Amino acid sequence: MKKGDKIIAICIFILIASSIIGVFSYKLHVKGSHKIAVIKQEGKIISTIDLDSVKIRKQFKLKYRTSHFNIVEVENGRIRISEADCPDKICVKTGWISKPGQSIVCLPHKLIIKIEGKNSQYDEISN
Repeated sequence: MKKGDKIIAICIFILIASSIIGVFSYKLHVKGSHKIAVIKQEGKIISTIDLDSVKIRKQFKLKYRTSHFNIVEVENGRIRISEADCPDKICVKTGWISKPGQSIVCLPHKLIIKIEGKNSQYDEISN
């Protein structure tokens, strides 16, 4: 093995090791965070729900225009769209989401539900 091959092998090893460390530190940081569901329709925030503070299962109906709807179901730590009158129903098939970064999208109704993590150890500036 030549000297150049050893340097490349070491660089690749360092790159792989640093990416693994980065992934684990990110997962550790997100694991200790509050889960906040942000519900947007047509780009406007309709509601934010702290999923960790939900005690009982709740359902509510989100109307789109005059006759279209999505029924959103929330329980402790997770959220889903349980029913919709859109043609493809991809939003319903997505099922429950419970981790920061996951989202549900209903394109016909321009609805997005995304879970964001907020770590209680840090203020808004450091997030």
